[in-house]
Amino acid sequence: MKGTVLGFDVQTGEGLILNDQDVRYAFSKMNWRDTLTPMKGQRVDFEPWGTMANNVFLDIQAGQFASLPAADMSFTDAVRSCFRRATDFQGRSRRKEYWYFRIVEICWTILVSLISDDLKHSGSVIAGLLNLLLILPCLYMFVVDLSVSVRRLHDTGRSGWWMLLYFTVIGMIPVWIMMCFDTDYRINKWGYPAKQP
Repeated sequence: MKGTVLGFDVQTGEGLILNDQDVRYAFSKMNWRDTLTPMKGQRVDFEPWGTMANNVFLDIQAGQFASLPAADMSFTDAVRSCFRRATDFQGRSRRKEYWYFRIVEICWTILVSLISDDLKHSGSVIAGLLNLLLILPCLYMFVVDLSVSVRRLHDTGRSGWWMLLYFTVIGMIPVWIMMCFDTDYRINKWGYPAKQP
């Protein structure tokens, strides 16, 4: 039988499903047979047992992947997506988003270095204050970089905690290699794939 999740309480591990004939069925975390956490609005397939739903699976159809971003994401779309999701450490990001943002970040770093160097040599108090003001955009870029990196790792099926390796000198290399892997097209605990197969 097919239906839609009306809601799920993570604390109690219980939820409700409304089938296509408008009959409600309760289910618990024990009956959920998917790796993703149940969310309101998800289409599911289940076995009714009285007023309970057993063996609840996500109802994945080919059409669900049609809403995923197309493979031809432009440079500006990718960078905009990174800035829009600056503090989003959930979900997934594709390679284009990560590497295009990396290009923007390198250009930003070069620009800030040049400006900072010029301000440092001018010697005025105002120049020193302006130099301090450059710290805020740099911190923002760091947060955006961290979030897109975590989402990129999620897209390859890895935990965002791998980013801790990045803060060691030798650990940068395996992290960069992981960023080069293609999207894992399976649905994982961080959501649907970041692009269509």
